[in-house]
Order: sequence, then C-alpha cells, then structure tokens
Amino acid sequence: MSLSMEPRAATARDLEGIKGFLRRNGLPDLGVDGWVENFFIIEHQNGSWVGVAGLEVYGESGLLRSVAVDRDFRKEGHGRRLVSVVVETARSRGLRRLYLLTDDASTYFERLGFQVVDRKDVDEAVKTSLEFTEACPESAIVMRKVIG
Repeated sequence: MSLSMEPRAATARDLEGIKGFLRRNGLPDLGVDGWVENFFIIEHQNGSWVGVAGLEVYGESGLLRSVAVDRDFRKEGHGRRLVSVVVETARSRGLRRLYLLTDDASTYFERLGFQVVDRKDVDEAVKTSLEFTEACPESAIVMRKVIG
C-alpha cells in the first residue's frame, strides 16, 4: 500500500467512527467526545479507515492518545505518520511536552522519541485526563517526549 494517504483532521461527524475504530482495535474510547476535533484520520481511497490518533491539550503539555492502525495496514508507516502529525500540531500550538500511556507499545514509541517516565513526573494537568483517571490501568507505561 502506498504511503500517499495523508492524515486529515477529524470533525464532529467522525466521532462515532473514531469510537468504533478504537473499540475494534482494542483501545478505549472514553473521553474522545471532548477531543474529537484534535484527532487525525488516514483513510484508504475506498473510504475505509486505515488509522487514527488524537491529541488532548493541557496547558503547555499534551496527551497523545488513541494511536491505532487497522491490522491490514500495519507495518506500513501509517502509525508513524499519525504520530508525526500530532507532534507537529502540538508543537504549532505551543505545547512543550507530549505524554502517552501504553500497555504494550513502549518499544515502538521509544523509536519515535518518547521515553518512559514515572507517573509522579507527569504534569498535574495531564493527570486529570480520563486516560489517566479512568481509561488506562495503573500498570500502563507512561512515556514523554519534549517537543518545544
């Protein structure tokens, strides 16, 4: 598959599609409602969704969330493209740090410049997100990337 598919910004009309895509790919959809217009989507030319990723903004920090790529399109660089778009969006909005939570993809995110950090070192505002308070278990790995 060609990498010519470009991520597009989500709109409110994409909300149910994003939530369904996340559920099908084993990720929580809790809290997507409040951030849907900070999501990005890659679509196949046939209209099916290839991948999604989102950004939650908390002052000078952000939370990279819900990076998911359909099984049929993995290992083609789509996840990397989505993360890159979120990082650049966060940077352009003046954010200085991006955090994420993961159960099993820390090695992947390390290749994208994120480092494992202790929960106590996470910005307090980010800790108030539904990802931290409800959606992800305490056992989830916390990672951070300094972007500005």
